[in-house]
Amino acid sequence: MARILVLNNYSFERVWQEVRDGDKPDHHLYGLNRFVDAGHEVQIVPFQQPARWTRRLRWLSPLNSLIPLGNPDRQLDAWNRRHRTDLIYAPCQTETQGLAYLRRLGLLRVPMICLAHHPFNQGRMHWLRRPWVQCSLRGTSRYPSLSRQVADEINQTAGCHLSDVIPWGPDKDYYEIATGPGTGALATGRTGRDFDTFGRAATEAGVAARIICLDRDVPKNASSFGEQVRVESHPANRPQGYRALTRAFAAARVLAIPLYAQDTLAGLTSLMDALGVGRPVIVTRNSLLDLDVESLGIGRWVNPGDVLGWVDALRWFDTHPAEAGEMGRRARALVDGGLNSAAFAGRMMKLFDEVLTEGSDHGRPPQPDPRT
Repeated sequence: MARILVLNNYSFERVWQEVRDGDKPDHHLYGLNRFVDAGHEVQIVPFQQPARWTRRLRWLSPLNSLIPLGNPDRQLDAWNRRHRTDLIYAPCQTETQGLAYLRRLGLLRVPMICLAHHPFNQGRMHWLRRPWVQCSLRGTSRYPSLSRQVADEINQTAGCHLSDVIPWGPDKDYYEIATGPGTGALATGRTGRDFDTFGRAATEAGVAARIICLDRDVPKNASSFGEQVRVESHPANRPQGYRALTRAFAAARVLAIPLYAQDTLAGLTSLMDALGVGRPVIVTRNSLLDLDVESLGIGRWVNPGDVLGWVDALRWFDTHPAEAGEMGRRARALVDGGLNSAAFAGRMMKLFDEVLTEGSDHGRPPQPDPRT
């Protein structure tokens, strides 16, 4: 069994405790608890670190947009543990660039696997960043992704096959599975949410709707929403608990995932919740969401900012309770059929085994991918 060292861009110590307490489904751990169940030794680099090197290297901050470095203090902690580590695992793409450069130079011999969520090299000066992004990718043993588009970008940029899609799935044993037709539409979430478009559409459609959000995300035009549209907000340090959210998911007829137009992944966690509870979805198109909700028969797409599209979709679900229920059952069947957190962890551990069997590659990437 392997000694796995984990780096992340938020506190996994806190999340793991929430999972233990039943306050959060386990897919938020990206497999950690299941690695332990399989016999691996998991150590988490503490998220809260004395910011010694972060302060000393603050003069490099202007360069970070060109030369991604990751958090220096957490990476230094990982470096100091390297002799007691068989594999480094980062379920994010923002923490390990410095370690990847060291692996590329052959100075760090521990294999490293990171999980990509978003595109790597977008925006201004992308051509200046490209050599550094390529170096960090090629200094990583494998770089699986939650999205086919991002996996293709990684392989093309690296010039070798580093990435395959590992589908994320919900904790199938956590949710209160929906029964009955449910009522109204529910929208939740934190990242890139267009609650204003959703609230305006629900008002025009005359459909009961509920928005649960943080105080900072309350729509500016919420006062103009119809009386059938309820907005419930919570402070960031006391968000709505997950158990209460799952009851709200189960009570709704359809879960809404309204998103702004964006080139980053958004809405995936809410989509996992919909699958877990067994409710259909209305979701704004996002090219990084691989699950095609329409072809799978579990929901409908709406274009970004399309109020009339939302009106049509909301009215359809409001007047088709039987069809909505069948969509929800198909959504849950995906989870029971293998799209779940146990399967995600199993695929990740298979990747661990492959990398560990290959042995230390001193930062050298696999052979060039003939498909790129």
